[in-house]
Amino acid sequence: MRVAFLLIAAILFQGTGNLCLSQGMKDLASAAAAHPIALTAIASPLNVVGVLLLVGFFAIFTTVLARADLSVVVPIVSFEIVLNVALAHLVIHEVVSPLRWAGTLLITCGVALVAFSAQTDAGAK
Repeated sequence: MRVAFLLIAAILFQGTGNLCLSQGMKDLASAAAAHPIALTAIASPLNVVGVLLLVGFFAIFTTVLARADLSVVVPIVSFEIVLNVALAHLVIHEVVSPLRWAGTLLITCGVALVAFSAQTDAGAK
């Protein structure tokens, strides 16, 4: 149960961190011509929050790797891709094509299969 909670937290940290970085960098795109982008990016609150969330993700991810199989953890954490597509569409209003939604659905199915196989493997032990 603890591993499942940590995986959910990792997915949320990574998805939200990526969203913050994406929006922060898009906000800076117009200023990039006038100032060095690296210095401007460091000063952006959204970018700072995004980096902190991704550092949190990495800490959680390494903790989960100590407790669960890599072949289970990485595919489940990849569900973050689904979260990124949904957040990009809902929060920053990116246009997501039907083909991209179909790919996202395919990833969801793959994550579900891996999660199911992890439960089946745990029950067999």
